[in-house]
Amino acid sequence: MKKKPEELRSYRWYGAQDLRAFGHRSRTAQMGYDRSDYAGKPVIAIINTWSDINTCHTHFKQRVEEVKRGVWQAGGFPVEMPAMSLAEPMQKPSTMLYRNFLAMETEELLRSYPADGAVLMGGCDKTTPALVMGAISMNLPAIYLPAGPMLSGHWRETTLGSGSDSWKYWAELRAGNITQKDWEEIEDSIARSPGTCMTMGTAATMMSLAEVLGFSLPGAASIPAPDSNHAKMATLTGKRIVDMVWQDLKPRDFLTKESFDNAIVTLLAMGGSTNALIHLAMAGRAGIKLPLDRFNDFSAKVPLLANVRPSGDRYLMEDFYYAGGLRALLAQLKDLLALSCRTVNGKTLGENLEGARIYNDDVIRSRDNPLKESGGLVVLRGNLAPNGAVIKASATKITKHTGKAVVFDDYNDMAARIDRDELDCDANSVLILRNAGPLGGPGCPNGACCRCQRSC
Repeated sequence: MKKKPEELRSYRWYGAQDLRAFGHRSRTAQMGYDRSDYAGKPVIAIINTWSDINTCHTHFKQRVEEVKRGVWQAGGFPVEMPAMSLAEPMQKPSTMLYRNFLAMETEELLRSYPADGAVLMGGCDKTTPALVMGAISMNLPAIYLPAGPMLSGHWRETTLGSGSDSWKYWAELRAGNITQKDWEEIEDSIARSPGTCMTMGTAATMMSLAEVLGFSLPGAASIPAPDSNHAKMATLTGKRIVDMVWQDLKPRDFLTKESFDNAIVTLLAMGGSTNALIHLAMAGRAGIKLPLDRFNDFSAKVPLLANVRPSGDRYLMEDFYYAGGLRALLAQLKDLLALSCRTVNGKTLGENLEGARIYNDDVIRSRDNPLKESGGLVVLRGNLAPNGAVIKASATKITKHTGKAVVFDDYNDMAARIDRDELDCDANSVLILRNAGPLGGPGCPNGACCRCQRSC
């Protein structure tokens, strides 16, 4: 251990013999704590993005208690600090407007209170990068607890995936292929438990990238939210952060250029969200440059191995977990990964992958049977995008096109014209939402923010 009790950051609040410290101790007594509960112990700030309106984090009200249990058991003093929730399905016009607010709130909560270390509780799309960004900037010992995906949706004999099937059946309803009653049944069947979207959308992508960057315990990102192993993981996370404080293991100690390269490899092999390119800009918080072209450096040599929708054709994140989860996928990529990168459990990425195996090789493909040899995500440049654009090549059917482009000026223009019989459009037309890219469907009510994971 590198630190002594008097070297803890919280000692400045609780250990001094002056009037200010008297106030800190007396107010802590006001909360019902004896001095022996916190004196000389790491104070752990638990940044909890739970709220009633964030369905992805419904279980966090319970999980935070399990985190606290782990902190107490390891000899720390847990303090829950609620933070902005950023509920992707509910917040308009887009949670992207608020990501940096949560990053700032995380940083300033840790800066202004007597925190020696932090547990970051997130999962819904923008919460993961925001929490990580704030923690990197503050650079206290920090560990991330991912919310985990929800259970797979089911309607009659059909397995439903959030996002992708919403769009599919909305189009079927508008085309008259399903009834209003069918649509209402789908509405009640697609989201069956707490947790994030169970497709390989932004939430699942960013939780996985946080793990491969070293921010969470190995295997944590793949556990479904309602699974009892998720509760166990929460307690183990609380235990581990106390040790991290004593060891003084901070984000910038394990974040390197190579760890972000590992994140890129993982993103490509998973067929992850295009939004990850925006969020991996958190490398800048660690003083690491991550140019857009770096993604293409790996795109040509990383195979797509996760058969999870939308890049895959069948499975969802619950299946991914049962098939071996992120560790099993990464174990197939060892020759492409920097295995010496450190992680929050004190071990290297390579050590964390020991013993990982695939249990269903249709869900997680082996290197000799990939879904796609390479190029799951590709950065494009040209006269339409001189500064670069990204396409999820693994999930789009349009790679070459000659024909008519039907252009909408903005979302309201699209909503007003899309269903009109006089719209000059046929099956061979490409629909363009200006300043957003081509849409492979009836438009995007979220301002083309890629939540549906089409190649917008």
